[in-house]
Amino acid sequence: MKKIIAILFLVTGCASQQQVVSEDPACLPDTPTGQVMQAARAVLAGMHFDIEKYDTDARYIRTRPLSGAQFFEIWRQDNTSASAAAQANLHSIRRIVELELTPQGTATCMQCRVQILRLSIPEAPLAGTGRMSGVYTDSDSRYQSLQVDNSNVAQIEWLDAGTDQSLERKILNMIREQIQKGGG
Repeated sequence: MKKIIAILFLVTGCASQQQVVSEDPACLPDTPTGQVMQAARAVLAGMHFDIEKYDTDARYIRTRPLSGAQFFEIWRQDNTSASAAAQANLHSIRRIVELELTPQGTATCMQCRVQILRLSIPEAPLAGTGRMSGVYTDSDSRYQSLQVDNSNVAQIEWLDAGTDQSLERKILNMIREQIQKGGG
């Protein structure tokens, strides 16, 4: 068991998070902005992201937070590496996708940012193993509940865990493929 924990620790890493903005915008020659927006909407919907904001005037798309795919959700496509899959299975994370489109002549350039948020629950002192079931929720040893204890609700927050550059690249590539297939 200790070996498994050590391997998972190595995979998820303990290095400091690097905040890096998405690479240079990906440009699609001879492609109208409206077609790229429609293709982006289709790609994000296919990846199970719900669109929160779809503004054609501002050429901007933002999704609602999507929880990270667990190991048994084989149909999900938001874990693009072993490290991302390990994080999604070890931590409560969610991702938000933002796309900004910029027309440049007859081309449309896309910039994608995927923000990762990690759930932070305050530590609670243990008074013994008999009451362990009720440390974070209104549970007891006989009945488990997902209702968070009222004293902890105000301290629970989603912390910024950086960006997912691998997923950013994947989304941009999928939008390119969608355009090339004639979708949009």
